[in-house]
Amino acid sequence: MPRRFLLLLGLVAILAFQKTEAQNVVFDTVGNAVITADTIVKEEKKAKPAKVKKPHSPTKATIMSACLPGLGQIYNRKWWKVPIVYAGLGGLGYLSYRNFYEYRSYLHAYEYNTGDLPEGVTLNEHETELANRYAASQLQTYKESYRRDFEFFTILTVAWYGLNIVDACVDGHLYSYDISDDLSLTVDPYLRQQMETPIKIPQYAQVGLSFQLNF
Repeated sequence: MPRRFLLLLGLVAILAFQKTEAQNVVFDTVGNAVITADTIVKEEKKAKPAKVKKPHSPTKATIMSACLPGLGQIYNRKWWKVPIVYAGLGGLGYLSYRNFYEYRSYLHAYEYNTGDLPEGVTLNEHETELANRYAASQLQTYKESYRRDFEFFTILTVAWYGLNIVDACVDGHLYSYDISDDLSLTVDPYLRQQMETPIKIPQYAQVGLSFQLNF
């Protein structure tokens, strides 16, 4: 009887120990799963989505230069072109204005000498000097010369303004191109193989050079 009791007691103890170990394994497994989930959540929070870079727009560069000369060049990161744009516009614009001023001065002097000066128009000091110095025929010649120069420089000013727009458009299209400095030119000797033909024809070897340009 005591042996059976001890045996039963030992069996109960073994079963109880195994149940406790099983609970510990389940608890550890669940605990590890929770820890793993928390780690994944933290890593997802740390991993920020990469900012998508907006593509470079040639249309935007063109419109910007049309609205304000040089602005499209700044958008294309061609800063060094801005002084050139404004130097051209400033120089051509000044020449256009200067020729227009001289044309108007000679025109008023010519009208004064011919008696066609409109009422209410008075000559300034420069125009009075021209009227007293030159005859009507000379004033007519100078007037037409300055008029042609005024029209010429006005056309150049407008053309320069249009060239500024075209330059911004072209640079906008070429902005995304990767222009690499890794260019190589290979020169190799070339020997053409003789062709086999059913009829024997005298053939001569062709020797030359082969040029290969790698981009």
